[in-house]
Amino acid sequence: MATKNKLREYHIVKAKSKSSVIFTEHISDDFTTISAASPSKYVKYCWAKYESYASTQKQNNAMNGKVFELIIETCLFREKITPMFLQAKVTFVPNVDFDVICFTEEQYPIAMSLKTSLRERYKQADLEAIALKYVHRNAKNYLIMLKSDETASLKQKLKKGELLGINEVIAADDVEFDEFVDNMKKNKYINPGKVDIITGNLVK
Repeated sequence: MATKNKLREYHIVKAKSKSSVIFTEHISDDFTTISAASPSKYVKYCWAKYESYASTQKQNNAMNGKVFELIIETCLFREKITPMFLQAKVTFVPNVDFDVICFTEEQYPIAMSLKTSLRERYKQADLEAIALKYVHRNAKNYLIMLKSDETASLKQKLKKGELLGINEVIAADDVEFDEFVDNMKKNKYINPGKVDIITGNLVK
């Protein structure tokens, strides 16, 4: 079965897209069968395959980001971190689409913002994380970057208290990503269901 069907079967993508076609044709036709010793090695393997393709194309930072999202999403799926919500909207957090959210059995969300480089708006990711914490006080927010050489300056900002909503900055190509995935696997995740916007005695 082709990967595009696997991605759709598992609801990682809703429909055929350029990024899913690139993933299928240039990374793997079945992401579930890729042999990788750890999540970070899976990410490095997939990104190397994508870079080999991308080196023959005109640079496209937006496509880099979309493919990176697919790599992380398929990695989490392989590690059985489900259910997860992709491009997720959260009630009472307006105008924000979170890249990935998992909702724990303990009734708090874990949000992941996926970025390939510092050129992408990490400040926006921090503001979105703050907005989530206003609604869900126990929410956890993680900024996952592609490579460890991109994370050093943000880790310093986090240490200095300059990032208020983000709990941790993680490099996907490093062992710290393996540790993050291991910690994620310790939780049980649920579908939180729908929330009634208003409850009470309705007078018509």
